[in-house]
Amino acid sequence: MKSLTLLFLLLAFQSFGQFEAPPKVNNTTRFFDRKFVAGIAVNNSWSSYRDLQDDSAFYKPSLGIGLRAEYYIIPSVGISVGAGTQGRGMGVFTPDLDDTWGIGNEDSTGRLRYRTQTWDFPVQLVLRTPKDVFRSARISLMLGANFSFIQRAHRIWRSVDDGFHEWTDITERYEKMDIPLRAGLGLDYEVGLGCLFRLNLYGEMGSKYLYTDPTTGTKGGQNALFGIDLSFLF
Repeated sequence: MKSLTLLFLLLAFQSFGQFEAPPKVNNTTRFFDRKFVAGIAVNNSWSSYRDLQDDSAFYKPSLGIGLRAEYYIIPSVGISVGAGTQGRGMGVFTPDLDDTWGIGNEDSTGRLRYRTQTWDFPVQLVLRTPKDVFRSARISLMLGANFSFIQRAHRIWRSVDDGFHEWTDITERYEKMDIPLRAGLGLDYEVGLGCLFRLNLYGEMGSKYLYTDPTTGTKGGQNALFGIDLSFLF
C-alpha cells in the first residue's frame, strides 16, 4: 500500500511539473540593438590655428573629456550629443631677438604657447555598418558640429631649463563662441552584452577667426584639432 501511495505522489509531481512556466533566460540586449546608450568620452588630440600654419605656429598636445548620449533610430543610424571640456591652442616659434645665449632666455625656444579651455557640446550623426565586420565589431562614421564656448585663454612662455614662466591672461581677446565642423571614423567594439568601446580618429575645423591682435586689430586663429577619441558606452 505504501509503495502504491509513493508511486501516485511521484506521478502527481511529474504531471504538475508539466504545467509550470519554463525558467526565464536572462537575455541582455546587445549594444547594437539598443535604442539609447550613454557613457564617457576622452580624447588625446593635437591643436593649432589653421591660418597660421604657414608662419610660425605648430601643433601642441590637447586633452578633452566629457559625457555622451546616443539615440538610434535604427541600429545603423543614430544621433549623438555630448557635453565636456576641451583644451585647444597652438605652439609658436619666435624669432631670435637676443643674440645673447643663456638659460632662461625666452625667445627662439619654441616654448611659447597659446592655450584655451572650452566647454564643448558636440552634436553628431552616427552611421555604422548594419552587420559585424568581424566578431562583435562594426565600422562607425560620425559627422556633425561642435558648439564650443571659451572658458579662459592665456599665453605662456615655458622653460624647462630653469622653471622660467611668463603667464598672461588673454581671454578678452577671443570670440566667446565657435562652431567647428567635426568628423570621425573608427571602430565600435562590443566588449560585453550591452557595453561598447569605440575608437575614432577624428578632426575638427573652426568656423571663424577667434583672436584679435591688440596691436594691429586684425583677426586670426581658426581652430584646427585632430586626434583619437575613445568612448565607453553602456
